[in-house]
Amino acid sequence: MLDRTTAFIRNVAQRGDALELLCSLPDGSVALGIFDPQFRELLERQAYGNEGVTRQGARAALPAMSADYIDAVVREFARTLKPSGYLLRWCDKYILCEGHHLRTPSELLKVVDLIATDNQRFGMGYRTRARGDFLLVTQKPPIKARATWIDHGIPDRWPEKVDRSAHPHAKPIGLISRLIAATTQPGELIVDPAAGGFGAMHAALTLERQFLGCDIAYVGGAQ
Repeated sequence: MLDRTTAFIRNVAQRGDALELLCSLPDGSVALGIFDPQFRELLERQAYGNEGVTRQGARAALPAMSADYIDAVVREFARTLKPSGYLLRWCDKYILCEGHHLRTPSELLKVVDLIATDNQRFGMGYRTRARGDFLLVTQKPPIKARATWIDHGIPDRWPEKVDRSAHPHAKPIGLISRLIAATTQPGELIVDPAAGGFGAMHAALTLERQFLGCDIAYVGGAQ
């Protein structure tokens, strides 16, 4: 059973479990959720054979989440988000093609948009080579665009080099900053329970939002 009394602190980098953090929050208290799960099933199935040895060793060492655990986190986001609030969920093309995102009922969170990122570097692939990720934009009912999304200049194909020297699972901070500004107001709470290098925290604080996040692999130090 999860310990719902775990104390999490706002606006700091901290170690913690994603599901425990979300379970500690009251209903309807989160303006924006950001979720970047470390999901290993694609690489396990493809079995390239060199990840963790000659390629992406740091990323391969990160703790993995199961599909069921990810589902539980997404359902907690649906509970804690404000009405019409957004959850930005990072995924790869395997998750999209296998339909993992469809495991969450649309009456809880509905996919309303999709952004493809290009990190301008070749990844792995038996056929095409991966050059980025996908960001599923999901929204809690009632589904609304007007007044919930104020920046209509964000392209759905986003090129941005990503600095993975800070964290092997880093995502494009320029896009994250733009989406935070588009979907929230100063002082509102943004939650990232698998925060990695805490790039979203820095973006949120720069934009004068409140941030609550953790990462199971965080060991302290400068962020």
